[in-house]
Amino acid sequence: MRRWLVTAVLAFVTLAMLAPSVFAQAPAAPPAPKVTIVGTFDQITAAGRNFYDGNYSRDNDREWYARTRFRPDFEFAVGRTKAVLGLEIDLMYGQGGVNDGGFPGNATGSAGGCAGCTKSGSNGALDVNTDVGGMIEIKWIYTEFDLTGKDSLLPFIPFLTVARAGGQPFGTIANYKVYYANGDFAGLDLYSTFTPDIKNHFAFVIVEDQLAGGNRSLAAARTSRGEDYAFIISPEFTPFKGLDLKPMFSWFHADGATAGSSRRSATNVRSVGGNIAGAGAVGGGNLAGDSALHEERYTIGLDARWRVGPFGLDPTISYQWGNYQTQAIKANGLPGRQDGEAAAWLIDVIGSYQLGPLLLEARGAYSTGNKARDNLALSKRYYEPIDLDTGYWSGGWLGILGLGVDYFNGGGGANQQMDTNIGYDRYGRLQFALRATYSITPALSVYGVVAPTWSAEEVDTDTGCPALTVATSNAGCATRTAVNSNSFAKGDSNYIGTEVNAGFTWRFAPNAAFDLAGYYLAAGSALKTTELLNGVAVKRDQNDAYYAAARVRLSF
Repeated sequence: MRRWLVTAVLAFVTLAMLAPSVFAQAPAAPPAPKVTIVGTFDQITAAGRNFYDGNYSRDNDREWYARTRFRPDFEFAVGRTKAVLGLEIDLMYGQGGVNDGGFPGNATGSAGGCAGCTKSGSNGALDVNTDVGGMIEIKWIYTEFDLTGKDSLLPFIPFLTVARAGGQPFGTIANYKVYYANGDFAGLDLYSTFTPDIKNHFAFVIVEDQLAGGNRSLAAARTSRGEDYAFIISPEFTPFKGLDLKPMFSWFHADGATAGSSRRSATNVRSVGGNIAGAGAVGGGNLAGDSALHEERYTIGLDARWRVGPFGLDPTISYQWGNYQTQAIKANGLPGRQDGEAAAWLIDVIGSYQLGPLLLEARGAYSTGNKARDNLALSKRYYEPIDLDTGYWSGGWLGILGLGVDYFNGGGGANQQMDTNIGYDRYGRLQFALRATYSITPALSVYGVVAPTWSAEEVDTDTGCPALTVATSNAGCATRTAVNSNSFAKGDSNYIGTEVNAGFTWRFAPNAAFDLAGYYLAAGSALKTTELLNGVAVKRDQNDAYYAAARVRLSF
């Protein structure tokens, strides 16, 4: 009996030891790592006249050039977790400057060996034998992972939140239609899905950072420009099929000088240094100002998309307010800190109707602005996005006052930053456009656009543009400048001009398309300028501008 009992106990112990390996389920095999590459190759050529430098009174600026752009995104994924590396290479055809290299092939650190020697936006030139170096830009470098929800970093929180950390695109974080945040940024975005119809973006945008010790020493010797950042919260609602609503709130904080895409450069004769965003008024590079000067800017907005059969409506409304500090010339004639307040509106509406192969669209926009005589150190009435990356009214609406087929031409600094800071100089914007697109076949479509443009407040044409040199020709006339005591005294014209565009897109092969477009601006009287010739102020009439562009794009 004892012998049988011992045998039974040994058998039980053996089974107990084997049970975990026998009854436990085998763990699921981990997902296999996967690498994918997507992107575009563009070959572009364009020729035009009189809009490159933003001075429409001087029409001797003309060019015909060509370039290559390579924009690949490498995605490294394991399951739902992924990392993305986005690169960019922009090279113009032919040597454009005194040197034929790029970084680090020249001593100046400028593409082509000198400032202004390559096409604005390009980072080098393909000369004879085409050996250039150091031409790769890093656009995106981020990791995306599940923060909450099942199999996440915080699995005890039931709803799904996808976190994205690093250098990343704004995408639809703040808006559907480009009006407040576009392009790229470094920081963190949390995208939560509560229900299929209720979602939310919460983003922390780092504009400028301050390292330890960077704020020591006197203002002129500091290496830091302060801590500049923004928070964006933007929920998304779909009350019913066909209607999407996207309200947005953002708080932007800046210390001293900050990125030009987040604070508009504008001449202000009462600011130290003569510019409301210059080093004298806000920057640590001048004893008159440093990073102890702050700006708090708040923006609310509502973006919507409504589709009912062939009808579409995309309205946007946004209001901005806040306060800021600059160094300005006080009533006693001496410089000192000046407190100012900001308040601005933006309204932008697109309506569309699809009639078979014909798409008809109308768009209107209005943004408030300052009068010519306003002291910008006291009040700003023009709208300031955090970053538009030259994307406002792009996408086929404009080509000279915005970006078209050749997205290195038009808009930007050469046209008072109308695709970067929305309004014309300090004066705001009023614009209307009609666009018709006809699809002859699914592979071939033609389009035409008519877009008259005004400033919200009258432009003072007793002002001019900065003196243009080789180094500044690409930068253009980013802001109107004071010429004499009559400058910025009163406005005299609102009409900026009417742009007429036409073009076609032919998708001639899988993932390949050919675009050809022409753009013409009938310049308005608000584009007149004044120059000092031998000490005498001379007003110069505006001239029309035009260009044509062709592009072959391969998408992969």
